[in-house]
Amino acid sequence: MSLEHALALRARCDYRGALAALADADDAAALIERSRLHEDFGNYDAALADAERAGTSPEALVRRAGVAIALRDPSGAERILEGVPGDEARAERACALLELARLDEAELLFRSVASDDPRVRLTVRGGIGALARARGRYDDAERELRAAIKEAERTFGADSLETGGALNGLGMVFKYCGRFDEGAELYRRALEILERAVGETRDVAAIYHNLGGLEHARRNFEAAEPYARRSVEIRRRYAGADDPAVAEDEAALAPILHALGREEEAEQLLRHALEVLGPVLGPDHPEVAGAWNNLAAVLQRRGELDAAEEAYRRALEAKERTIGPEHPAVATTLNNLGVNARKRGRDDEAEAYYRRALEIFDRRVEPDHPNRLLALGNYAKLLHAAGRDAEAAGLERRREEAAPVARLEETETT
Repeated sequence: MSLEHALALRARCDYRGALAALADADDAAALIERSRLHEDFGNYDAALADAERAGTSPEALVRRAGVAIALRDPSGAERILEGVPGDEARAERACALLELARLDEAELLFRSVASDDPRVRLTVRGGIGALARARGRYDDAERELRAAIKEAERTFGADSLETGGALNGLGMVFKYCGRFDEGAELYRRALEILERAVGETRDVAAIYHNLGGLEHARRNFEAAEPYARRSVEIRRRYAGADDPAVAEDEAALAPILHALGREEEAEQLLRHALEVLGPVLGPDHPEVAGAWNNLAAVLQRRGELDAAEEAYRRALEAKERTIGPEHPAVATTLNNLGVNARKRGRDDEAEAYYRRALEIFDRRVEPDHPNRLLALGNYAKLLHAAGRDAEAAGLERRREEAAPVARLEETETT
């Protein structure tokens, strides 16, 4: 069958039919499209083979880079695209830089693209939205990603993989800023699209990863574990234990296990994730920093306060260098350093950490976000212990206004 027939099937969201139509593909354009379809189904080896067979045109190199990003090799993608001309190449290179957390470079490239190609336009809009989310600018991210959803639905269809990807992107924004019910609804819509279109693929695993992360963020740990485990299981089946995406899933499962009191498994997962992700993403990448933060929580619960403090500081320095000092993820680690300082009897230091964490949370997340409530509780308990009851009562009022049934407790946020 022809490439035109395959593209018509894809336009109807019949991805299996489109892939079957290209079974005998041999020219470059058909191979590039078949590579994209193989990637949609999670068959990355086949996707890479077709991209390589397509030659060394800019379009073929962009496709190879896309497979490298899917395989969690953004450095390899950037190398492939070095010197490749065209808007599509710039947009794909910006995606690689975004994965590497080189945010300023990524934004410059995204904003340099002025393409009429709907796929490239959607890549740019989604990328700019993801950049805003990575920097903690959630209003900007929501605006870009809502526009991306509309564009994907209009251009590719409400049941398209492109629409599912845009829904997932906005769900991530809502998870980070604390709009959990809205985020969960978007994730579930994305999951329905992906499972119906391509079955249980690596991208489906990513949605389960995100659902687990959302339930973890709202401290619903027992609900979070099945999602996070399913993500690990799906990706291990596709990629093997030492794949970077599997390591990211393990790093997300570990803090859930920590919260459920299963420290040994949590530590094993985190140390393995750090071994895999550090060389691939670099020591300052947010995924690596998050793993250090969560390993510190395990060490702290075990009473290894020196090692925990060192790991928290490592996480804090990496986050500040990569995503900036005002990001909510930075506030999370500041709160944790405050808990560590209190356990050592360094209350003045703990107060400084709690105060700075709350300044960030107050500006960047919803008032009832669990991490903000925990930081308020931690700071209030410190003030009560110091005999500063009036100040503590003020913090407790702020907590009650945000979430009347929340408990005050001194703990880490993971």
